[in-house]
Amino acid sequence: METTHEVVAAAPVEQAAGAAHDLIINLPAHSSFLGIPVWFFALVIPAVAIGLFAYIMANRMKPLVLANPDFRLNQIPERVFRLVKFAIGQWRQPRYMTAGLLHIFIFAGFMILSINSTRLVIWGLAPDFQFPGLNGIGGTIYQFIKEIAATLVLVSCIIAAIRRGIIKPARYAVPPALGHDHTGEAVFVLAMISGLMLGDFFYEGTKIAAEVRSGHEAGMLIPLTGTWWVYMFVKNASVSTLQHVNTWAYLAHEIIFFSFLNILPLGKHFHVITSLPNVFLSKLNKGSVKPVKWGITEEELDDLESLGVKKATDFTWKHILDFYSCADCGRCSDQCPANAVGRPLSPRFVTIKCRDKIFGAFPLKGEALPNDELIGTVLSEDEIWSCTTCGACEEECPIFIEYIDKMVDLRRGMVDEGNVPQSLQKPLSAMEKRGNPYGKMEKKRAEWAKEIAEETPVAVLNPKKGETCETLYFVDSITSYDDQISKIAQSTARVLTAAGVEFGVLGPAEK
Repeated sequence: METTHEVVAAAPVEQAAGAAHDLIINLPAHSSFLGIPVWFFALVIPAVAIGLFAYIMANRMKPLVLANPDFRLNQIPERVFRLVKFAIGQWRQPRYMTAGLLHIFIFAGFMILSINSTRLVIWGLAPDFQFPGLNGIGGTIYQFIKEIAATLVLVSCIIAAIRRGIIKPARYAVPPALGHDHTGEAVFVLAMISGLMLGDFFYEGTKIAAEVRSGHEAGMLIPLTGTWWVYMFVKNASVSTLQHVNTWAYLAHEIIFFSFLNILPLGKHFHVITSLPNVFLSKLNKGSVKPVKWGITEEELDDLESLGVKKATDFTWKHILDFYSCADCGRCSDQCPANAVGRPLSPRFVTIKCRDKIFGAFPLKGEALPNDELIGTVLSEDEIWSCTTCGACEEECPIFIEYIDKMVDLRRGMVDEGNVPQSLQKPLSAMEKRGNPYGKMEKKRAEWAKEIAEETPVAVLNPKKGETCETLYFVDSITSYDDQISKIAQSTARVLTAAGVEFGVLGPAEK
């Protein structure tokens, strides 16, 4: 082990790149480790890690390129607002207060500390580098915020690890039939984040201790922060020892930082990379269902060889991005009414199983799993038909993962294959023949209107004759034919009439 340092007892401390000048202990670019200059590690580690990360991401992008199209670049101002409010502002996180606050602290701290982590990487090669605005008072303010943020992140990681590893809330559980528990992965990533914080604390703390040992004014030291605790621990060490520890802390930070970068795309923590774009590209028009396929006309629809989703790449690229973005928090399943009553559906596991399928079909190395049918291999029929398409899962998800369009597309694929549950065969057959699931005569569709004809006349339009109105009231089948629910149609007609709205219904032409 060999590290070098110079000790100067009289000169005032100069500030270079917002850090202690290397006249007290050498900055990474001027240090050595095992006889090798640290700048060599500072060059090789990022080069290898970024190359590996590019390889992993290129493989992860393959299924998105092969997937079906999706139109997501409209209404840019609204999308930017969502990004700021829900992705950066973490608006939905506090709905589950303890987990939400921990996530906010870790996320916010990570955003703040990313500047310092990037700065440390560059300092290994260019010790005088500084981001614009971080010299002088700007650097002092940032250093103050960074020290508090790093300490909060470490404390939050410890609490989060205890929750995941010991307390284990029920919504994190994974039934044996659905795969392995993800607690180990979660705790390991929390440990890596903690390691980054500790590396930063020891790097800063040893610099400050060396300044004090050399008779200079100490750098910023905020009581009870991580750096303060390290300083208290090492303040009596020799400058030579402090130089060794400083170099170790720097290299440990770099190795953990770049290892963390490459671990993210391998599992559930992929959401650290994909969640922000996933929120930006989220669905804006709630209540609508995607077409069978984006970018084709009605005439081209008849020429499609296959309808709906049958294999993984039949999803749109945005829906595959959803799979990558799942944080495995279990909030969707916690709010799902089908899951609550014991139906074989957990939205969380639909996403996880599809993500694992895509990872297997497009592996980083080795043989790929076949990109074959999802139903019967990855997902079950009952699982998909159990969904009520209520949207509770989508309303709860903090990163706007979409489920309804996926469920509808999976059902389209099953119907296209003639794979329909017995309970739905009769209603679907009736829909095909009569335009309603009851199989009742079309001419009786507007019978509800005759009961109120004297007090509230309702215009029944015939589109074939070119009859039009200002407002079309689409009544739907259940309201048209169910004696009790038809009272809703009658009340609606009264309200529209009282409001002076010119309206009509399609009656027999409504399907």
